[in-house]
Amino acid sequence: MVANAVLADVTAIRKELVEHAVDAAAICSINPWRPVFDLIFDWCVIVFACVFGFDRGIFGCLLALFAVGNRQRALGNLLHEASHRNLHPAQAFNDWLADILLAPALFTDLNLYRVSHSRHHAKLGVPGQDPDYIIPASSERSAWRQTYWRELMCRVNWRSCLFGHLTDGRLKPHRYVWMTIWWLAVITLLTLYKGLAFSIFFVGVWVAAKATVFYAITWFREMCDHFGLERGGIFSFTRDTCVGKCWRWIIHPHNNGYHLSHHLMPSVPYYRLPVAQQVLSRLPSYAAKAIVCNAYFYGWKAVVRHSVKLSRSST
Repeated sequence: MVANAVLADVTAIRKELVEHAVDAAAICSINPWRPVFDLIFDWCVIVFACVFGFDRGIFGCLLALFAVGNRQRALGNLLHEASHRNLHPAQAFNDWLADILLAPALFTDLNLYRVSHSRHHAKLGVPGQDPDYIIPASSERSAWRQTYWRELMCRVNWRSCLFGHLTDGRLKPHRYVWMTIWWLAVITLLTLYKGLAFSIFFVGVWVAAKATVFYAITWFREMCDHFGLERGGIFSFTRDTCVGKCWRWIIHPHNNGYHLSHHLMPSVPYYRLPVAQQVLSRLPSYAAKAIVCNAYFYGWKAVVRHSVKLSRSST
């Protein structure tokens, strides 16, 4: 039933795009240079933050920890784009970019991630089948806070976020080898750039940021996308979070908060999602059914305040 509801929502949107003469091909067109620029920017922020932290003591370390964790989330969102083949029109180059600049850095295998994420789209909101489904901690209005704290304190979640696919038995041996080679190459380059002490510092900050800042942002972002909503289709179970650039840059870098728009049109690259959301907002289905939040924490349309009556049932 859920699969049918998901398909029905996508079909309705596609039909309305045609009826309203929307140039969907233009919205879905891929600019091959934009992801390259964003990848360079994210990695430069990470390296410069670590240089600052290495040279400036404890304050610099804390700033580096936050900056690196935030950009790790940004890289994770670009990996998400790669799983949809939205980084480059050539699929081989799309996957190559992910394998060189994204997946091994996050201890992730692109193919395993792609399979899991495809299941999330197809089985949206189905307990036990949707890998991103989160069971509410209670049916109270405080369920957001309770559930976030529960998920944050879960050791299984923490290990999964920190180690990625390294502890996944499905990861093939040659992928372990590739991740090892990748990290040895990174350590070598950093040592040549600023010495062995800096390369050790970089790895320490990277792991610490992934275990703290990245972890905290990732779980909040996960809950922003679907938590507290009603199962039964894309519209009823997914939000678009349209907030100012400052908060979006922290929690949903690379426009990852336009999640409803993404589920309705998965082939739209991340840098066109704001335009896609504006186009969708003029369509009857979206105008009537869409859940759009304009803040994270405050206001009646804030993400943490907007939910239907929650059920603790996992069936």
